[in-house]
Amino acid sequence: MKVSFLGANRLVSGSCYLIQTKYKKFLIDCGMFRGEESIVRLNYQPFPFRPEEIDFIILTHAHIDHCGRIPQLYREGFHGEVYCTKATMELCAVMLPDSGQIQKEDAEIENQRRLRTGEPFIEPLYDIEDALDSLLLFRGVPYQYKISIDENISFRLQDAGHVLGSASIELWITEDGETCKWLFSGDIGRKNKPFLKNPQRIKEADYVVIESTYGGRKHRPYRQEVKKFFSIIDKTLKRGGDVIIPAFALQRAQDVIYELSHYYNVQLKQLTNKDKKLKKLRFYLDSPLAIAATKIYRNNVQDFAQKDLKIMENKNQLLDFQSLRMTSTAKASKQISRSKRSKIIISASGMCDGGRIQYHLREHLWKKETSIIFVGYQAEGTLGRRIVNGEKSLDIMDEIVDVQAEIYHLDGFSSHADQTELLWWMKGLRDKPKKVFIVHGEKEESESFAELAEQQLGFSTYIPVMGETFYLQDKEIISQGKLKDGSKELQLDEILIDLNKIKQKFFLLLNEMELHGLDNEPESPWYKIKRQVDELQRDIRKVKYLIKENKLEI
Repeated sequence: MKVSFLGANRLVSGSCYLIQTKYKKFLIDCGMFRGEESIVRLNYQPFPFRPEEIDFIILTHAHIDHCGRIPQLYREGFHGEVYCTKATMELCAVMLPDSGQIQKEDAEIENQRRLRTGEPFIEPLYDIEDALDSLLLFRGVPYQYKISIDENISFRLQDAGHVLGSASIELWITEDGETCKWLFSGDIGRKNKPFLKNPQRIKEADYVVIESTYGGRKHRPYRQEVKKFFSIIDKTLKRGGDVIIPAFALQRAQDVIYELSHYYNVQLKQLTNKDKKLKKLRFYLDSPLAIAATKIYRNNVQDFAQKDLKIMENKNQLLDFQSLRMTSTAKASKQISRSKRSKIIISASGMCDGGRIQYHLREHLWKKETSIIFVGYQAEGTLGRRIVNGEKSLDIMDEIVDVQAEIYHLDGFSSHADQTELLWWMKGLRDKPKKVFIVHGEKEESESFAELAEQQLGFSTYIPVMGETFYLQDKEIISQGKLKDGSKELQLDEILIDLNKIKQKFFLLLNEMELHGLDNEPESPWYKIKRQVDELQRDIRKVKYLIKENKLEI
C-alpha cells in the first residue's frame, strides 16, 4: 500500500491523504487551502490523481479545510461514497453550499479584474449546484462501529472532541495476508471544554498521522480565558463601546454563545441600578452560516457531554438565551451598527477573510471605545492575522480604515488541543507505533511537537512534505519522494488531442483554399500557422516522452 500526503503539510489547511492499496484508492479528507494568496492558489492546482479513480472518502469533520474540495472532486468525476458521522453530514449540508456561493462570487470578482487587464477568465472551483449534488454521496455512520468496505479495508470513527461530529479514524488494511492499522487523528479537541465530549484516546496503531496546529504552544487555562473574556466585555461596555467577536461559524460561534448565556444570566442580572442601561445590552449572532450550524447543534445533542446538556436543558437554554438576536438577512445585519444600544456582535468568518464580519470591522475598527476579541486561530496572510499582528491601517471592503479599537486574541478558546493535550492523546497508545507522521501545523509547530514526542514518548516521528508518498512493504515503510502526478500526463494527452483538432481545422481550411485556387506557398500566412502547430505538437510529444522514460516528477 501507499500513502501520499497531499495537504496540511507544514501548514494548517488543505488536509488530504491518498491511500492506494492493490484494489482500492481512497482519501482521508479533501480540504481547501486557506491563508495567504500563494497558499490559496493551491486550490486551483489539478488534483495529483484522477478523481474518477477514487473509490471513497472518509471525512474527519465539517471544517472547510477538511471537506471544502469534495464538490470540486465531484465536479471532476468522483462519484464514490463519503463516510462521516451523522452530525458532520448535516453540517456539510450547510457548509459546502455556502462555500460554493463563495467560490462563485470570488470568480466573478476576479473575472472583473481580468476583464480590465485582458487576462483569460477563470471558472469557480465549484458552485452551489455542485455542492448540493456532492451531498448525495454522503453516508452517516455512528461512532465506535467498525465499518467494512470490503474484506480488506475497514474503519472506525472515534469522537475527536474538536467540533460537533468530529472524528479520529482507525483504519485497518489487509494486504498479502498481513493487516496494518493506521490512525488518523483528524483535528483533536480540548479536554473539559463546555458541552462537547473529551477526545477519545486510541489504544493501538502501527502508524499514526497526527495534527500539530498548536504543537509548539500551550493554551491558557480555559476558565481563566473565559474570565478575561468577561472582563474585556465589562470594561468595553462601561466606556460605551461595542464588542465585535470574529468567530468561526462552526464550533467557535457556539462556544461563545454558551459562555455569553452564562454572562447574561449571572453577571448582567446582578447589575446595580447605576448600570441599568447595560441591561438593554443586545447580543447578535450575525452569520447565516453560524445560525444554521447552531440549529444543527441543537438537533444533535446525542454528541454533547451529558453534564452540560442537563444544565442547558434545566435552564431551557440550549445554545440560546433571552437577549440573543439572530440576523439572517443582509438588511438586518446593516441595521445592527445603526442601533445606539450597547451590543456584542458575533460574526463570521473567524479569520475575517470574508463574510459580514468585514462590514462590522469597517464600521468599528476606527472607534477607540470598541473592542475586537479574536477567539480562534488566525492563518498567515488573513485579515484577522494582520489585525492581531498590530497593523494600524487596513484596506477593508475597498476602504482604508485606521485601527484605533482595542485588539485582543484569546487563543484559550481554541478548539484545537495544545501541546500538552496532544501529548496526553498520544499517551493513550499502549505500544509505540512504528512511525508517527506530524501534519496540520506550521513548520515551527510541527517541528516542536515532533521533537517533544521523540523526547518524552520515545516515538519515531517524521514531518512529510507536500506530495510525499510512503510505500509499505514487508512491514517497512519507505519514502518514495513526491507522488507522480498522473493528472499532468492526462493534461498533456488532452493538449495533444486539442492540437490535433486545431490541425484538422487548418487542413480543412487549406483544402478549401486549394479548391478555390488560393495561394498555399511557403510564404503564405496559413502555411506558416500550420507549420507552427506541427512543431508545437512534436514538442509536447517530446516532453511527454521524457517524463515517462525518465520517471520525472511533474
